Amino acid sequence: MKSPKAIPDIRLADIPEKGRLRLRFTGVVQGVGFRPFLYRAAKKFALTGTVKNQGSEVLLEIQGKHLQEFMRHVERSAPPLSRIETLKWDKIKDKRETGFVILESKGKGDKDVMVSPDIALCAACAKEMADPSDRRYQYPFTNCTDCGPRFTIIEGLPYDRPKTTMKKFPMCPECRKEYGDSGNRRYHAQPVSCPNCGPRLQFKIKGRIEKKEPLAAAVKLLKKGKVVAIKGIGGYHLACQAGNGTALERLRRFKGRENKPFALMATMAMIQRHCRVSAAEKRLLQSPQAPIVLLEAKKNDRLLRLAAPGQNRLGFMLPYPPLHLVLIGKMNEPMVMTSANVSDEPILFDDTARELPGLCDAILSHDRPILSFADDSVTMVFEKEPYFIRRSRGFVPLPIALPFSSPKTVLALGGMLKTTFCLLDRERAFIGPHIGDTESNTALAAEKRAVLHFMKLFSLRPEVVAIDKHPAYPNRLLAGAFPEAEVVEVQHHQAHIASVLAENGEPGPVLGIALDGTGYGDDGTIWGGEFFVGGLRGLKRVGHLLPVFLPGGDAAAREPWRTALSFLVAAGETGRATRFAARFGRKGAQVLETVRERRGGVMTTSCGRLFDGVASLLGVGERNSYEGELPALLQAEAERARPLKKAYPYALERENGLLVLDLRLAIEAMLADRRGRGERAYRFHWTLANALLDMLLILGQEAKITTAALSGGVFQNILLLKMTNDLLQKNGFTVLRQRLLPANDGGISLGQAALAAMKYRKER
Repeated sequence: MKSPKAIPDIRLADIPEKGRLRLRFTGVVQGVGFRPFLYRAAKKFALTGTVKNQGSEVLLEIQGKHLQEFMRHVERSAPPLSRIETLKWDKIKDKRETGFVILESKGKGDKDVMVSPDIALCAACAKEMADPSDRRYQYPFTNCTDCGPRFTIIEGLPYDRPKTTMKKFPMCPECRKEYGDSGNRRYHAQPVSCPNCGPRLQFKIKGRIEKKEPLAAAVKLLKKGKVVAIKGIGGYHLACQAGNGTALERLRRFKGRENKPFALMATMAMIQRHCRVSAAEKRLLQSPQAPIVLLEAKKNDRLLRLAAPGQNRLGFMLPYPPLHLVLIGKMNEPMVMTSANVSDEPILFDDTARELPGLCDAILSHDRPILSFADDSVTMVFEKEPYFIRRSRGFVPLPIALPFSSPKTVLALGGMLKTTFCLLDRERAFIGPHIGDTESNTALAAEKRAVLHFMKLFSLRPEVVAIDKHPAYPNRLLAGAFPEAEVVEVQHHQAHIASVLAENGEPGPVLGIALDGTGYGDDGTIWGGEFFVGGLRGLKRVGHLLPVFLPGGDAAAREPWRTALSFLVAAGETGRATRFAARFGRKGAQVLETVRERRGGVMTTSCGRLFDGVASLLGVGERNSYEGELPALLQAEAERARPLKKAYPYALERENGLLVLDLRLAIEAMLADRRGRGERAYRFHWTLANALLDMLLILGQEAKITTAALSGGVFQNILLLKMTNDLLQKNGFTVLRQRLLPANDGGISLGQAALAAMKYRKER
């Protein structure tokens, strides 16, 4: 989201009212219309001077009166794609000059030039598209310096058309005139084009190119309930009518996606017919980044039942490329717009991808190549701010500023699920796009390709490669592609906490809570409910959830009834365990035996598996058709219920010097509770939040620390996050949480890189 904020490093009150200034801007200030903006601003305030790109900076000299007012305008109205990282200024001697000019750029400065992410269509371009008299009327590839594709089409720096995938489209005379006019908003807009010189649509059915008008043919097929793959900015989407149950069933068969919610696309008016949209959520939807936003659906909404069964939220985004805007206009109804991919692999973006035809009935493509894939970002709103579930298109590859400078360039490869990578250079961390699950060779190849592209783009070569400690994570193998780099292993949950610290500019010490599904622990067991003390120089495990036997290992994540059975045995509910196992016949009896004998499984402190087990015990379901399905349904049940802020009992104990949270009493009390399922689900959430508070009250008193850091995929549960955050703050804690990255494994690459980098920093 772009909102007015102070320009870094200066106070406007310090700027003189008149005279001549030399200003040096750094950040995302090249290739985003920043110089033309300064040109127009200078004209508006009758100022003279010059502006040019110099290395990685924009160098501005400005002279005249009303300098403070000019700078206030720069602060409030800079182009949406721009981001000022630093600004340094000096008062210099006046010059005799009569106007303001844009000078020829000097130097490259590739290493420090920032690349803009891909941004949604701007209002000015949308207005042109709606005007029948405009030459870009309904043109599906329109853009200007304020909007359009950037990162996904850039081959190298400096950012010029010959180094983008638009190089195959020579500009027509009219576009060339706009491109060269410093007063035009398309001045140096590298992807600029029009119907006479730009990319063209193509429609394929069963591998055969249709001669019909492509967009009209796609709309006709969609209205018949078919599934069409549509090439967007960062990859292909699979589209169908959101309100057509038959079409959605067809799409679920194509994707092998039984119950997982689909992303939807619609106009704001359509979205508000189906969801409650707060002012902050509306701003996020309409922001230049245009992410998917998870919104509270209205009661008994039909789209909810079809697109997100059992949930209470729908994931909507506005049409962000011009092609989608035209499509929604012709369909005049909400559309499913989900990533075209196989299982949880990266989004398909190559026109020759052999998997694509098997996922749809037809393909609406175009001839502008996508160089770098970028899946849609997914967000929620928490405390009126974006809260990431997935960070990708619209945000990548903007760097995250760090609270320290790394003496070495670090590449961190992330985890196995929801994978991202991080390239850390000095005080900046570049987080790669969402890749997905890296269990396949295809996904590993996609991660390697993306890493190499970032290295080329930002002129970086890793000296250190950070990997997860889990010996079976496939992407550890990518470290072999950098034989000259030293390899550092980083524990999964420590990386979660370090990620929070790094993005919040907090070196520590803090009390860290990392709650997720599973991660390889320092003791060789499976962790997932961990408490730490420390900071970026080191994190010490000081507590955890009570370990519980996980029958079948990974099988328990797919079949939560296994975990439920284990909790019943652990809680001493012998009779109930026997009756519960009988529901699953011979298989249930076998699993019960393995639990009692503790063979054929592992011990785990996983909070994710705790939620699995509780959901199964409350009758929410017996298996996860996608990761975290039953916990998400349990959260939805709790949010629909009448709030009952009365915790079930639990115990805190010391074992081997660590504080252990034992929730067996809570499970027993929950099962004895005669209230409805939703009320019990709410009480379970409330119990866990109170237990987390009590853990930190004890650990904080011992360590004399009152700052808490929360991370891990379980904190995607916005209900638990709110409860925990509020309780901690009411009890005097400062709470740090993820604001720029997801709390799930999509954020750990930053933590891996930060912890690895700190190993090489000398004490100060």
